[in-house]
Amino acid sequence: MAKKGAAKRKKPTPAQRRRRYLAAGFLGIGLLVGLVAGTVVWLLGPGSGGAPAERTVRKSPRMETDPPPPRQESRKREDGKPEEGLMERGPRAAIIIDDLGNSWPQGKAVSRLPFPVAVAVLPGTPYADRTARRAHARGKEVLVHMPMEPEDGSIPLGPTFLRQGMDRPTLLRTMRANLQGIPYAVGINNHMGSALTADSRPMGWVMEALGRSGLFFIDSRTTADTHALEQAHAAGVPSAGRDIFLDHRPTEEFVRRQFQRLMEEARAQGTAIAIGHPHPATLKVLRELLPATSAMGVEIVPVREVVAVRARQEPNDGTLAARRARQTQGERP
Repeated sequence: MAKKGAAKRKKPTPAQRRRRYLAAGFLGIGLLVGLVAGTVVWLLGPGSGGAPAERTVRKSPRMETDPPPPRQESRKREDGKPEEGLMERGPRAAIIIDDLGNSWPQGKAVSRLPFPVAVAVLPGTPYADRTARRAHARGKEVLVHMPMEPEDGSIPLGPTFLRQGMDRPTLLRTMRANLQGIPYAVGINNHMGSALTADSRPMGWVMEALGRSGLFFIDSRTTADTHALEQAHAAGVPSAGRDIFLDHRPTEEFVRRQFQRLMEEARAQGTAIAIGHPHPATLKVLRELLPATSAMGVEIVPVREVVAVRARQEPNDGTLAARRARQTQGERP
């Protein structure tokens, strides 16, 4: 029976054999082409030495020796306003170090401080540009430490000072040059200025210019007669006033005491702003105490955050009057 079944099985005709050979040949050719194509893609892919796809990368003009700025959490909504949770967080304090730009070692030392300590750079100084770029690269806020005329007429005033006797075009031209000399600036605070900040008219000109530039203003409060914040509010400029001077006596003991006052002010009022200078005692105390602020119940934040919080507080809740009553006056050259 098996032999009979085998005998009955038909052999393929020559035409059928040719079709089978052609199909097998096409399949082999397809596999070979796929293998060659895969090899080419692998050889020319990223990281293999082949040319990668062209990309356009925009880089900020920071110094090559500077480390990349640390990643910072955004605290703004897409419309530019502070997020709703901004008001619900606990006490916050901001710290500004003034008078930078005359010494490169001082600029480097301040940029290495932990936490978002802001730098205020004097225009027209030898290391102004370099200090601002270094601070920006380290994730610090940069402020223009705007020179303004003091009441003390014995202090020599250079070409960068805004003076009471200037007409509007001259004052604005001087201010514009000062701003252009400090890259990455996000705000300004006054250097000296006990005479100019007490004069509403030139301070009105200053705030009009700031309103167009998008910068915020911090009143260093070198005089109790200042009209700076009043003019800033009238011009719609985001602004706030200094609460504590850290080091008008630059000893470690005094700076520690003032730092504790900063913490107390922040806990009592919700926010506080301190101004210090690059004295060795100041920098030593900040390196020592800044890491302990969380345990003190206070968060160290960028200056712009304190400005945003104060802008959203009720203007007649008594906070501003209480803060001004405790502020220490004193002008620094």
